[in-house]
Amino acid sequence: MDFRLIRRLVVEKIKDRSTYVVAAVVGTLINVYGQLLVPWLRGLGNPFELLGVEFSERPSLAILSIFLAFAFPVCVGIYSSVATRYKTRRFESVADFPDRKPDPVFRVARDGKIVELGAATQQMFDQYQVDSAQKILGEKIWAEIVATEGPGNSGTVFFKAEGASYIVSHVPTNDDQINVYLTRLPA
Repeated sequence: MDFRLIRRLVVEKIKDRSTYVVAAVVGTLINVYGQLLVPWLRGLGNPFELLGVEFSERPSLAILSIFLAFAFPVCVGIYSSVATRYKTRRFESVADFPDRKPDPVFRVARDGKIVELGAATQQMFDQYQVDSAQKILGEKIWAEIVATEGPGNSGTVFFKAEGASYIVSHVPTNDDQINVYLTRLPA
């Protein structure tokens, strides 16, 4: 179990404003129900007067019960959020992989048109005016990738505009597109 990750997720949730908005709404509903509606439904008299009596006779218990109505949703919200994010951390990591990888990662339609790319790749492609797979991979390597049925490595490509060589890997997707991963070779 990764306790540093759990601590980070707890801190993120504590800093999240929505935690307290939900707690305020749910806590108010719990208090209205428990402090006002239940005494009224039981026919015990005016619930506001009963709440006033409760405050005068046992102020610490009344304050504690109101506080718990707000603290409970905060605790449940933090626990459920952290548990869910901890369980899905692998998916989150995979989802932001294209933005974290410094080398180009992009998804391409079979005609070579770029469909999706990470932030670093977007910046690089904008800088060198790359708008298709062929412009960075070349026609020959692109044709080999399209002809390949499964995942594979297509050797290396030299991207003249940047003066760098990359290892080219690719994986077809279920929607008839191709994920391309370039790994820069040391100079």
